[in-house]
Amino acid sequence: MEITIEGPSFYDPEDENLFFECLSDLQGFDQVVGHGTKLTIQFVSPISEEATIRLLVICRRWDIPIEPLIKFKERTNDCQLWDNPIELENT
Repeated sequence: MEITIEGPSFYDPEDENLFFECLSDLQGFDQVVGHGTKLTIQFVSPISEEATIRLLVICRRWDIPIEPLIKFKERTNDCQLWDNPIELENT
């Protein structure tokens, strides 16, 4: 199974490393391949509910459009991040 998302912008190399570490920690993750400004995330099996929610969190955290994930929404309707982005506090 594959999901293609927009590639994020990173603040620094540590931010980039954290992003790819989060992807590699997803349940069933196989690999990620870059195509221009897009990233294709490959899974060894259909994406689980847990991996869907974690990928939704990753997309919200790095301000990536969630449209490629919408087809998995019915599995996780109770997750508030479908309709609400992560709110960052101003310090």
